[in-house]
Amino acid sequence: MAGAGKTTAWVALHLLLAGGAWVPAAAADPELAPPLVRAPGASLPAGDGLLVHPLPFRLASVWNSTYPAGDDEDGLLWAGRGLSQLASGGVAFRWGALSAALQPEVAWSENRAFELRPTGRPGDLAFANPYYGNGLDLPQRFGARSFAAASLGQSFVRLDLWNVAIGLSTENLRFGPGTRNAVLLSGAGPGFPHVFLGTSRPVDFGIGEVEALLLWGRLDRTRHVQNGTHPLLTGLVVTWAPRWLDGLTVGLARTHVQVWSDLRFVDWLPMFQSFFKKDLEDSFPEGDNPRDNQLASVFARWAFPSVGFEVHAEWGRDDHDRTFWVTTREPDHTQFYTLGLTKLLPAGRRTVRLLAELTHLQEQRPLGNQRGVPVVYTHGNDLGYTNGGQLLGAWIGPGADSQTVAVDVFHEGGRVGAFLERVRRNDSYYWEVIEPTSEMAAHDVELRLGVRQALTVRRVELAWEASVAYRQNRDFLRHETNARLSLGVTVPLGR
Repeated sequence: MAGAGKTTAWVALHLLLAGGAWVPAAAADPELAPPLVRAPGASLPAGDGLLVHPLPFRLASVWNSTYPAGDDEDGLLWAGRGLSQLASGGVAFRWGALSAALQPEVAWSENRAFELRPTGRPGDLAFANPYYGNGLDLPQRFGARSFAAASLGQSFVRLDLWNVAIGLSTENLRFGPGTRNAVLLSGAGPGFPHVFLGTSRPVDFGIGEVEALLLWGRLDRTRHVQNGTHPLLTGLVVTWAPRWLDGLTVGLARTHVQVWSDLRFVDWLPMFQSFFKKDLEDSFPEGDNPRDNQLASVFARWAFPSVGFEVHAEWGRDDHDRTFWVTTREPDHTQFYTLGLTKLLPAGRRTVRLLAELTHLQEQRPLGNQRGVPVVYTHGNDLGYTNGGQLLGAWIGPGADSQTVAVDVFHEGGRVGAFLERVRRNDSYYWEVIEPTSEMAAHDVELRLGVRQALTVRRVELAWEASVAYRQNRDFLRHETNARLSLGVTVPLGR
C-alpha cells in the first residue's frame, strides 16, 4: 500500500498541471514538473455548440526593498525597487475546432531609484545594461520614474484540424525541463506576438509518442538600447517519449533571432537548416545570414512514478560553429546546462516534495582566447535574447549560474514550503574587468532564503512568498541586503 500511495500522490500532482488553463494556482505550483513544452492555446473541454468560459481575475504584487529582483514567471511585470503590480483577466471560447482567449495584462512599477552602474552614455542610454553594450537590451532600470505597461498577455486564437494546431498568440511559451530556470523560452519576460504550427496532441509512431511545435514571432526593443529594431524570433521544439522506456521524454529545441529588415526566404526557416555555418555557405548562393544568432539544446526528463522520483537535464549552446570538428574540439564553447531532481515523500494525507536544481550559463575559457569570451543571450547586430527589455530565457541572466534547493508540503488546501538559492551574475565581466584589478575575489553573488505558501479560501486562491537576500558586490558596486515580498490573488469567475 505504501507504493500505491506514492504512485497516487505522484499522478495526482502531475494531473494538477496537466489540467490546462483552469488549474487552481494554489495547487499548480509552477515548479512542479512543468510541461516540457508550454504550447500556445488553453485546454478547454470539448462540447457541442459555443462554449464561453470566463478566465480568473489575477492580481500579482511584488515589493523589493533595495534593488530589483525578478522571478521566472513575472511576465510583463518588471519587479524593480519598490512596489510592482500586474493584473489580468478575460474570457476564453471554444466552438468546435476553433478556440480562443482574450486575456490582456496591465502592469505598473513604482521603479524607485537605486545606485546604477555607470554606462557613460547620455539620456535613456544611462539606464542601459552596463556590461554588454548594444548586444543586449536588458536595462538596469526602466527610466527615472514610475511607469505602466499593457499587452494582450495570454491571448490566442487556435484552430485544431486532423491533429494539427495552427494559430496566433501573444502568450508566454516555455521550452525544456527546467523547473526554476527554463533556458530557451520562459515566463521571465512578457510574451510576444507569434504564429505557431504544431501537433494538437502526441502522435504515436510505433516507437513512441512525438510532439512538435514551430513558431515565428516579433520581438520589441526599449528606448534604452541604441537603434533598436524588431527582430524575428523563430523556434522549433520536438519531444519524443520512447515506447520501451516508461517515464522518459527527450527533446530538441532550437531558436533563432534575426534582424527583420534584410531577411531572405530561406531565413524564415532556419530551424531546418544545418547547425554549421560552412554547410550554410555551401548550400545557399548568398551564403550564411551574418545577422542571426542561434540557441539550441537537447533535454530529457525521466520520471519514476512508483518511487515518486524524477530527474531532468538540459544541455545546449549559443551561436553556430563553423564545422562539426570545431564543435568536437570545443563542445563547451558558449555552452549552458541545467540539472535537477524532484522527490516526493508521502506523509499521511500530505505529500512532501524535495527539489534541487542547478543552472549554468557561464563561459569558462582563458582570457585572450581568439574566439573571445562569448556570453549566452548576448550578441551584436541587435540580436540579444530579450523582449521589451526582459529576458526570453532563464531569469538569472547572462553570465550567471544558480543553485536552488526547496522543500514543500502539499495538502488538501494547497502547499507551504521554504527554499534556499545562490545566484552568481555577470561572471564574464568579473573575469575580464574586475578580477585583473582586484586584490580579492569580488564576484557578484546573492544568497536568498525564503518561505512560501499557496492556499484556497472560499474559492479565492492566494499565494505569497517572503524572502531575504544578501548580495555581495551587487553589480560590482557594494554589498546590499534585499527583502522581497510577493502576493498573488486569483479569483475564479466561472464554475
